[in-house]
This record gives sequence, C-alpha cells and structure tokens, in this order.
Amino acid sequence: MSQSFSLAQVNSFVLTRQHLSRPALGSDLERTVRDVGGLHSTSASVPYLSLRARHTTFAKKQLQRALYEKRSLAKVLCMRNTLFILPKELLPVAYQATKKRRDANIARYLRHYGFTRQDYERAVAATKELMGTAALTAAEMKGELRDSHLDIVVDLMPNDWQLVRGRPRGSWRSNLHEYSSFQVWFSDVDLLSLSEEAAQERLVQHYLSALGPATEKDIAWWAGLGKKAIRRAVVGASRPIAEIEIKELGAGFLMLEEDVKLLIDHVSAPTGVALLPSLDPYIMGYKDRTRFVDPIKHHKVFDRAGNALPTVWHDGQVIGVWIEDGKRACIEVLLFDETDSQLRGMIEEQAGNLSLFLEHNTPDIRIGPYPDDVYPKTPFSLGRKSEPSVQEENHD
Repeated sequence: MSQSFSLAQVNSFVLTRQHLSRPALGSDLERTVRDVGGLHSTSASVPYLSLRARHTTFAKKQLQRALYEKRSLAKVLCMRNTLFILPKELLPVAYQATKKRRDANIARYLRHYGFTRQDYERAVAATKELMGTAALTAAEMKGELRDSHLDIVVDLMPNDWQLVRGRPRGSWRSNLHEYSSFQVWFSDVDLLSLSEEAAQERLVQHYLSALGPATEKDIAWWAGLGKKAIRRAVVGASRPIAEIEIKELGAGFLMLEEDVKLLIDHVSAPTGVALLPSLDPYIMGYKDRTRFVDPIKHHKVFDRAGNALPTVWHDGQVIGVWIEDGKRACIEVLLFDETDSQLRGMIEEQAGNLSLFLEHNTPDIRIGPYPDDVYPKTPFSLGRKSEPSVQEENHD
C-alpha cells in the first residue's frame, strides 16, 4: 500500500526543492539550476528572473559568467523542443533522451525546403569549416556563406546541437546570440556517451529529483516523450522509484524512493510571497497544475498551449499574475481575489524589488483585480476579449 501525504505537505516539500521557500545560499548557480530541473530560456530574461527568485545573492553577471566564461551551463534545445539552460554534465542526457523528436522536427523543415539529409550534412560541414573557432551571429554566418539557399541550414544548426548559443549582442534581455561550434565550445563533452534508453532513464530521475512527486503524464509532458518511453524509463531506473498518494489528488504519484523518507520528515513552513516569471520551471513542471492553481482560475494563468504567464504566489498557491508594461517602466499586479493590507504590502515590496532588478528608472507598481475581459494571449502578454462572455478553452 502506497503512503499518503497531504497536498500542503507535498507542495511545501517541492517548494523547498525548488529553492522557493529556502533560497539557495552562496554562489553555486550550477547546483541551483540542476536542483530546479533546468531553466526555461525561450525568452532571454526568464532564466535571470527564475534565478533571482531562488538565489539570495544573485547578480546577472553570475549567469553570464557560467554560460559564456566558465561554460558550466549551456542553453540548448531539448525537452519539448524548448530552450533550456542545463548544467554541462547533463548535456549528454538531454541530447540523447530527446534526439528523436528533435530530429523529426528538423527533418520536416528539410523536406519543406527541399533538402535531403545528405545535403544538410554537407552544408553543416561547410559552415563549420568556414567558422573555425570564430563566434558569429546567424546573420554574419549567412553573409559569409553568400548563398540564401543555405539560410535554413544556419537556422537549424543550433537546434541540432551543431552550434552553441554564446554571448548575446546587446543587453541581458537580448536573444541575438553569437554562435560557436558546439564541438569547439564543449570539446570535452561526449554527447554520444549514453544510449537513448539510458539517457531517458537518467532524465526521468533528474525530473523526479527536482519536481517529484508527479504522475507519468506530468513527466511525459515535461520531457516531450511518449508514455511508453516514460514507463520504460521508470521501470528501468537505477535509483528506485516509489508510488505515493496525495490525499486531495489521488494515487499514482511517483518520486524517488530516497526522497519519500525526506518527505516524511519534512517540516512545512509558510513560504511568503514570490513573483515568478513566465515559463518558470516550477509552474511548467507539470501537465496537471491543480496542485497550485485553482481549476476555475486556470484560464487566467495559462495560454492555449499550456504556457504560464508571470505569476504571483502566496504560501505555495498562485493568487494572481503580473505583467511588465510594453515600455518596461511599470509592473502591474492582477490578483484573483481581494487581499488584506498586510499581504498587499508584501506583494508591493516584492514587486518593487523586482522592478529594481528589471532596471526600471523609477519603480511604478500597480496592484488591482484581474479584469474579466482579458486572457493570456502569450506567456508574456494579455489579450482583450472581443466578447466578454466567451470562455477560454483549456488545451493543456
């Protein structure tokens, strides 16, 4: 018979694992990134904001140093064909575990543009020879090649792990990267050191260490892998995996057996207020978000693809969202329900600190109710409903 735990106990445990109730101390960013499962990096600012919420002494230059000088972290396309920042030692795991889906996506592009795989591989070799050890933007590479027919090859090479995303041109918010040869940048990394099955087993264990307990559906959604692959990885895992029950959600939740003992001994504590960015690893770690979002509020937090807006948290539950205005001068906090003056003051303080981190000239914090006539248009913006009575579909 599986052991049973309350949702409050489980949420408190995972928040601690995610460094959201007990922020990481010191300057070991690599450990923090590993502990949370990796940082979503579709938007350049998101990993900085995720680390700021978890690291007591975080400064932007620390992440830049780890990515571009120490090269202990890397920004790569992996789970769900999404950009993640991962520790260097996890690169072979992520590469092999997600390679089939990534290859299939690249093959669709090649067919669309009339390339064979052999054409692509020849063009990749020619591009890498031209680059040598240089760091170039995509536009610079295309200019050097002088063949517009090869532009798609340059665009695909970072997603195929042929190129690594290096330092951006511009500010910390910029997605305009320089690119270098992956083999040159990580000359000591053997991406083929694991088989696909071994890599998927390691990936599942990595996920459960960061975000367990979770269901197989949660793991499959996060990893972008099929149910059969996840079941095989769970059964074949070198670290024993146990099944537990969450009283409010039911049975079928998996976690590392070694962590069950830690969950039993875990002492819950209030987590206060946190403002997390869109696509934060915690809120994006599960297919079913019932554990921390009231189902009737789901459509206020997630877009149709299941991607989360920036969120406001209190004691482990989402109580609203926040948006930075288009001029990057104001933070607007939209709350689902009325709050007392003490909680409002805590939110205002956290939003003010966030505004300083975002480098606003003068913090401008506006707190109000979540309007009935808006919806999550993208993970970074709200749209206005043309007909307020229309209900958003849940495609998650």
